[in-house]
Amino acid sequence: MKELYRATGIQRILSTNSILEADDLAIETMLRLHDKNGTFASLLGTPSDLKALYVGHCITEGYGRAEYNDIVIDLTLEGGYEITSKTTVLKGTNQQNPQRIVTSSCGACNAPGLDQLVDGLPSYVGIHSTVDLAMLNQGLGEMKSLQTGFQKTGGMHGAAIMHPTDGILGVAEDIGRHNAVDKVVGIASLKGIDNEGNILLLSGRCGWDIVAKAARSGIGTIACVGACSTLAADAARALQMRIYAFVKPNHWVAIGTHATSHNDKP
Repeated sequence: MKELYRATGIQRILSTNSILEADDLAIETMLRLHDKNGTFASLLGTPSDLKALYVGHCITEGYGRAEYNDIVIDLTLEGGYEITSKTTVLKGTNQQNPQRIVTSSCGACNAPGLDQLVDGLPSYVGIHSTVDLAMLNQGLGEMKSLQTGFQKTGGMHGAAIMHPTDGILGVAEDIGRHNAVDKVVGIASLKGIDNEGNILLLSGRCGWDIVAKAARSGIGTIACVGACSTLAADAARALQMRIYAFVKPNHWVAIGTHATSHNDKP
């Protein structure tokens, strides 16, 4: 399933006149995830790569692993999607509020401090691959070239998993950056990819919640086009991870394990 955008009537206002026409807008709809016990997540997102989204969300939120062949997708009367694994029972899902809609701005809103945020997250214990600026720019450029939804709408986040020598292993898009990460983690899992030494690429910024998702996925390195938050930086250091932010052709900011002190920006 690959439904990223839809032609929608708009009024394009120019300096001298306006035009009524159709424009491609990123699709945003309700995506409800269910296991054998019922609904465990309600997401607002883009209805593409939905089985990968389910598998990836379970991994990045620490629920466990779902069987791909067991997942069923149903379209609702309201235009949303019900994504269900009828035999999977996921750990920890009974602690969630299934009626709480998770949007792209949702993070660790109820945690009082960093200790509570990183408590229970796995530290990265694998080998950190050697990276350089040219490699990251090449990977981010390739990811952007594969973001067909962004090219059409200008309104979709991208995420990719890259191996330093094998290149891009998977790319996903979504109106929500968390969903894009979930999808690409799911794509990698379904391909049987071991994430040790891999790099998570982001088309935007990196917040704490993305660090947490990467940690649960076994990814130790994140590279992003945009900024890195203070909590993301603190969490990366605490979990033996590293973040490369503001990746540009002649500049980057390195934070965390293996970061050189003159590039390490608090």
